Amino acid sequence: MMKFNLRLKEPHLKAISDLKEKFLAKSDQEIVNKCIESALNLNKNDLIFSTVKEKCSGGCYASEPQFEIELDENTFMQLKKIYINNNFDDYKTEEERISKVIRCIINFFEDEPKLITVKS
Repeated sequence: MMKFNLRLKEPHLKAISDLKEKFLAKSDQEIVNKCIESALNLNKNDLIFSTVKEKCSGGCYASEPQFEIELDENTFMQLKKIYINNNFDDYKTEEERISKVIRCIINFFEDEPKLITVKS
């Protein structure tokens, strides 16, 4: 398992709060993990990481560490590959790069919450 501090901006915290309430998630980490899992299962990177979705809002480098998240190594590697395969702005650390991918995922599901898959 990989642990790191997820770097988010204020709009992402609001989106997480709204999604957490909608899906009755117990924690911010739980809903973020549902979003990541749903994005990877959806396999529609062209939609999730389109130029419009990935553009920075509120300052590209203005994100702050918000909470620790734990991902299995396979998921972490998939997110890393998404970062490499998209033309994202350059970030200095791996934590910032993976956080950027996760912010895009949150942006997508804020607009398309019905596409979040919830395991029963």
